[in-house]
Amino acid sequence: MQTEQVALTPGPMSGSRHLTVYRFGTPGARPRVYIQGGLHADEAPGMLVGFSLRDSLAKLEAEGRIKGEVLLVPLANPIGLDQGVVGGSFGRFEATSGQNFNRNFPDAAALALAADDRAPGNDPVAELRTRLAAGLDALQPRSPIGALQRALLRMAIDADIVLDMHCDSEAVTHIYCHAEQTEEAARLGHATGSGAVLHAEVQGGRSFDEACTLPWVALRERFQIDLPIACFAVTLEWRGVLDTCPDEARRDAEAVISWLADTGCIEGPAGQSRGEGAAPTPLAAVEVVSAPAPGLFHACVEPGARVQAGTRLGTVKSFPDGQDIAIHASTEGVLYAREQMRIVRAGTDLFFVAGQKPLRQGMLLGA
Repeated sequence: MQTEQVALTPGPMSGSRHLTVYRFGTPGARPRVYIQGGLHADEAPGMLVGFSLRDSLAKLEAEGRIKGEVLLVPLANPIGLDQGVVGGSFGRFEATSGQNFNRNFPDAAALALAADDRAPGNDPVAELRTRLAAGLDALQPRSPIGALQRALLRMAIDADIVLDMHCDSEAVTHIYCHAEQTEEAARLGHATGSGAVLHAEVQGGRSFDEACTLPWVALRERFQIDLPIACFAVTLEWRGVLDTCPDEARRDAEAVISWLADTGCIEGPAGQSRGEGAAPTPLAAVEVVSAPAPGLFHACVEPGARVQAGTRLGTVKSFPDGQDIAIHASTEGVLYAREQMRIVRAGTDLFFVAGQKPLRQGMLLGA
């Protein structure tokens, strides 16, 4: 295991920040894997799984079982980790700009094309990976969040596999992927026991996983060639924000390693399933059930449950009159996530149901 410190420039007005990167395997070997946790710095489960992965990968490397190359960043957001509000963490949004740390990543394809818009040669994937990396190398960030996003994307842009580990509020494990990558996402979901695998051609917001996949779509369209999405990139949500059991994190890390063995990055036995796994469903088919009024929220359906149209999901005891307002699903599917707060505002997103029939369009990700 090699440990590297990546400086973030520009940094804060006084002092500096850096990312700690753990490298395993042979530099330049394929498949190349990039894994990070804690991009939303108030989501602990991905960080915990990241450290468990570090320990397991170090043992595998000592045994000579890593055949590719793995880059691991358990703490991907030192800016967010520095933030706090009256004793609480505040790691989803950058305090100065209000920007979600997982939105508006640089457009690597636009940067690459601005420097060189010639059609690629006989090995287009390798050549375009080089151009994408060079475009990010030339980018000069003007803010700390810009420096963070450039550094993270630069490490991932030429990888074969990218896992961005997050968590939801209260949830079962679930995955967001590109619509062309549902087969591999389903295999990952099978290994991790995911309760939902949600796909879209464009999720909206230019999150980290899309910043790794969508450049290939843009380059394909620009050059009108048969070009694959050469990076399998997903957002992997490890259950809910309070799910920080060390034993569970170790099992999560084992599931990822088992899946990586199937990809050829690690030498090992065939992958072990943690459950049947969910069939991929469109992200546009997710019903988002919101609070009809401000009040006290009570949920009566657990994450992972299958619901029908008309299923009662919970209630809001409204403010100021204390009247109970029932909340129902209007679609059939799996309730994969719900809000953990118990005092909610009108319009707060309370439940997420993965159905089959598209219900939404445009921006498919929340704030």
